[in-house]
Amino acid sequence: MFRRRRRPSVQPDPQATAVVLGFGRTLEAVERARASLVAAAPGRRGLRRPLAEALAGFEGALAEARASLPEWRADWLDDVWRACTASLDEAGRRAEHLRLEASPEGYEELAPVLAALLEPLDEFAVAAKRVRQLGDSSRGRAP
Repeated sequence: MFRRRRRPSVQPDPQATAVVLGFGRTLEAVERARASLVAAAPGRRGLRRPLAEALAGFEGALAEARASLPEWRADWLDDVWRACTASLDEAGRRAEHLRLEASPEGYEELAPVLAALLEPLDEFAVAAKRVRQLGDSSRGRAP
């Protein structure tokens, strides 16, 4: 009788798994923030979510993302974690400025303002790549 060879069992690193899951929660909140703000951009029919409502949703989701940051802080990701923390702080400052001091009129003024609010959050794309590599390596896959 032939026996199947068993592959060696690779146990995922529990700390790496916790970091990946924690980052996922933060990224989910960041994506909700983006979606909320993008909903304020005028569409083909001109209908859009009111800017004040979209901005409130954006700031609320940023606060959720900020609250979840400690879940994925790890020494080996400290540079990425700090960059993401700074990007959330900057996006929050820009949102506060818009809420308190700016009042863009029409699409021509609103589109660049929305883009500027979202720009700091691009840091999460870099972070997602690093965290994905971490997750792959913790499961025994090549990065």
